[in-house]
Amino acid sequence: MSNSLLILATNLLAIALIAISVGVFSRVGLRLKREGGNVRSGGFQFPEALVALVLGVFFIWLMAKALSKGDAAESAVTVEQVLPSSIFFVMLAGGIAFYLKFLRGMRLRETFGFNRVPPLKVLGWAAGLLVCVFPLVFIAAYLSQSALPKQDVTPQPLVELFRNVAHHGNMKAMVMILVDAVFIAPMCEEFLFRGFFYGVGKRFLGPISAGLLSAALFAAFHLNLGSLASLFVLAICLNLAYERTGSLFVPMCMHAFFNFANLFFIFGQAQGWFPTK
Repeated sequence: MSNSLLILATNLLAIALIAISVGVFSRVGLRLKREGGNVRSGGFQFPEALVALVLGVFFIWLMAKALSKGDAAESAVTVEQVLPSSIFFVMLAGGIAFYLKFLRGMRLRETFGFNRVPPLKVLGWAAGLLVCVFPLVFIAAYLSQSALPKQDVTPQPLVELFRNVAHHGNMKAMVMILVDAVFIAPMCEEFLFRGFFYGVGKRFLGPISAGLLSAALFAAFHLNLGSLASLFVLAICLNLAYERTGSLFVPMCMHAFFNFANLFFIFGQAQGWFPTK
């Protein structure tokens, strides 16, 4: 097969995958508009809205504080910062869960749909929907990075850290980052952004406004201009997956698989399995 035919076939395959992905999530969105989705937000009341507002303002303050440093080197992450950052998110998510369960009397299993989908189906939904996520995230990243100046297109600090430790073969640091990115971050971030922020937002603003706001907050919280669009698209897809299944476990698993796939690719590049360009 000539190079021109190979390029044509690759482009057609990419277009087909993007079309399928758009079709899948568009269908979920139309179902959400028609039937209201499966996320149970009725249990959230005014106190939860107030907590979400205060927490959202706190996140925005943290982002503004980080951005005010200006120098990219100052925002770089070290191996020693990974564990404290993980503990912070665990405590934050645990505090919200404690508040909802013991101070507000909410049943977390029912509220977040933890008992709605059997474990094997959770994995099946997560893997199937994630296949449709990758083409959309890739095209969003490609378009945004093509539009941005080169100096603004930099990897996320944790991604860059993993690339460095993988290149130097630092197994302890790689395991630490893997645990944070594949287990702790997906559970805590999905609980906060999808479960809490989106759930409260849906109750008071409706699913569309809540989805856009929670996705924007999720994307901005990662403090990386180059990945802003792709993270926003990822968050929208995770919201739709949550609405389609009604179980927060599904976006949690999707997020975990997504992070693992990205780290595996970076590790493969360091080992020479995949091209670096």
